Amino acid sequence: MEVKKISLFSCILMGIGSIIGASVFATTPIAIKIVGGNGIVLGFIFASIFVFLKTFPEMVLTSALPANGASYMHLTRLIHPYAGIVHAFNQLVIGTMKVATMALTFATYFKMIFPSIPEVVVAVAITLIFTVISLYGISFSAKVQNICVGILLAALGIYVFSGWGNTVVSLQEVIATNFELTKMWAAMGIMHGSLIGANVLMYAADEIENPGKNIPIAFAVGTVFTAVLYAALAYVTVGVMPNFYQIDNLATVAEKFLSPAMLVFFISGGALLAVVTSINSAILMFSRSHFAAARDGLFPDAIMKINKHGAPGNSIWLNSAITILAMISGFNLTDVINITAIPGLLLSPIIFASVFAMPYKFPNSYKTSFLKIPHWINCLIVIVASALSLLLGSYVLQQMQPKNYMIMIAFYILAFIYTYFRIKYLKDKKGFDMIAKMKEPYQPWIAREQAASEKLSSKGNN
Repeated sequence: MEVKKISLFSCILMGIGSIIGASVFATTPIAIKIVGGNGIVLGFIFASIFVFLKTFPEMVLTSALPANGASYMHLTRLIHPYAGIVHAFNQLVIGTMKVATMALTFATYFKMIFPSIPEVVVAVAITLIFTVISLYGISFSAKVQNICVGILLAALGIYVFSGWGNTVVSLQEVIATNFELTKMWAAMGIMHGSLIGANVLMYAADEIENPGKNIPIAFAVGTVFTAVLYAALAYVTVGVMPNFYQIDNLATVAEKFLSPAMLVFFISGGALLAVVTSINSAILMFSRSHFAAARDGLFPDAIMKINKHGAPGNSIWLNSAITILAMISGFNLTDVINITAIPGLLLSPIIFASVFAMPYKFPNSYKTSFLKIPHWINCLIVIVASALSLLLGSYVLQQMQPKNYMIMIAFYILAFIYTYFRIKYLKDKKGFDMIAKMKEPYQPWIAREQAASEKLSSKGNN
């Protein structure tokens, strides 16, 4: 089945919509209370630099070797299947918890308009709505995303431009005031999640036009644009309400300078649409990762089934089912953010390691990729990004409660037990070697390597 691929323009809007989501509305008040109002503007700028460093190794990999499932595919084929297995289970945590974060944040803002409806009901409902949208394939999801992002940017623009004239603290004062470095690190560990999102595109690379070029461009444009917007939004937030410990959400600030009608538009067109664009992207991203792992045998065969719209339907339902289960089990927003942040930071260096192996396994694809950067520079960025991930992760770890540790430890124990018996079952009952399958090169990469070889030979002859 031929799947209609999305363009560079749709990629950029998908990336922006993925970044501007639940995280900025959920984590900005939390980050402000950690670092203080005086550090939040610079915090977003620093966090965006960290996001570039953290995501750049993955961009290098995707530029040379694009594939649905992205990091999982790179780890299993370039490093070792067990590294990919760890990542696949991380994605089960990060993916479902991210969608839960977004759905719970959506419910928080929705309740401001319709206070009588229970938040968990709203969170489950919005998850189901975007699950159904995702089932119609990436092209339909992209169209929905484009419309939502346009309205979203209008709402955030109203907040920034209207709020700027109502600030009681100048931008210079906010930036010049001192802040504690340790608190800044902790806040950045949370804020970086507000700026990560454009990497969703890497996980659906097989469904994007010219992914090796378009994905890096869309990532760069989306991340820079959003970082500047966030910095402006952060200044307005603390500039209007310098007693920042009273900020529970951005609507609390917006009601101080927006008319009732504009406040409703900000909540519905800004906060609510920001959340749904991220839900849309997250379901797209993580379902493709689950699909790739199922294709190798790690998850049941049913998870890799493709529906008539070219979408991995069962994988989408798996992601959403776990999300809904987490929400109705009583997880609150802070628990979800912490559980999501730790695997995303402390285990990121596992993903980055693939960069070291690529020039040895796919040298021609590496040399002819869109991001033509010397290998030693890429390796240096990997080392810096890994160190920063571990540093920020350690600070976020200090914010966690004992129950968060217990849940994460229990999850990895269960994942180990499941993997052991899954490998044994496939080998004994079906004669299928899952580890050997994970080591097999991805067929489109072989074709890409051959084309790159011919291109280099042609240049050499000329």
